Amino acid sequence: MSTDKKTQIYFFLAVFLATLVLNISVFLPFITAIVLGLTLASVSHPLYKKLRGFLGGKKSIAALLTIVLIIFIILVPIGSLGVLVFKEASLVYAGVSQGARFDFVEGLNEFVNENLRDISPKFNFDLTIYFEKILNFFVQNLGIIFSGVAGVIFSVFLALLAVYYLLKDGDKFKKDAMSLSPLADNYDEIVFNKLRGTVNSVVKGSLLVALIQGVLAGLGFLIFQVPSPALWGAIATFAALIPAVGTGLVIIPGVIYLFGAGNTLGAIGLLVWGILIVGTVDNFIRPQLMERGIKIHPFFILISVLGGIKTFGPIGFLLGPLLLSLMFSLIDIYREEFKQDLERR
Repeated sequence: MSTDKKTQIYFFLAVFLATLVLNISVFLPFITAIVLGLTLASVSHPLYKKLRGFLGGKKSIAALLTIVLIIFIILVPIGSLGVLVFKEASLVYAGVSQGARFDFVEGLNEFVNENLRDISPKFNFDLTIYFEKILNFFVQNLGIIFSGVAGVIFSVFLALLAVYYLLKDGDKFKKDAMSLSPLADNYDEIVFNKLRGTVNSVVKGSLLVALIQGVLAGLGFLIFQVPSPALWGAIATFAALIPAVGTGLVIIPGVIYLFGAGNTLGAIGLLVWGILIVGTVDNFIRPQLMERGIKIHPFFILISVLGGIKTFGPIGFLLGPLLLSLMFSLIDIYREEFKQDLERR
């Protein structure tokens, strides 16, 4: 290779890398909207395909109708619940910080300590400390969202705009990406298919199921008169991601509290509600939403959600699992497509 050609290549690479870094800095402030748009587009794509078929292949109208359904079925309910959880968490956190006593936590704390003292008389467990940390988690992360309402509205608008074009022109974007990829087209197709399947399984089979369980648990707390039902429902959403334990981590303390408060009928009702209603979602709906052949351990999903929120803020609830999905998709592709080729060399 001539010296002039090497100089041209080095110059091109330098300009390309500089341009890439600048473009990343331009897109980075809108990463929340982009991630939300990609997630909503992936989850709603089957609905878009059905609408497009019903409308005779009219992509624009089908994409607009899909966005309308996303707004009223997903965004409005989640936004309303988020406001309610933030209000409850803020009020309770303010009370705890000022030394106020809450019957639910105090009753549960007393019940736990009385039973543990039978084992070890000197044992004393202060549940209030952990309760305050949980409240602080919700107040800090939800507060970031509600402190900038205008910014949130703008991000949601950009996300919905991204959904529209991803649904309408997704095939073109996919072909363009495949043309730029150094991999063979069949490998690119495997990457897209596995990533789509993994994202749908994680988002619908885990996050959506956890959200449904949290809402049902919160509804149960409301019906059977457990204080701050929206807050405990939100905590149940995260608990639903914990393997083996699930929403029982929140529902059982609620049952104990009702028994301790003398509401035996309510305690039995909440227990039955947790087993028959909340548990049914996990046992029957989750398998229907999970993609066949796509398996990610619930523990990894839980860590990706909590780590995502810790690293990226509220959007980490989606971004963490998406990054996990990408990693497992690449691992599967390596196992199926590249491992044998590399071992032969």
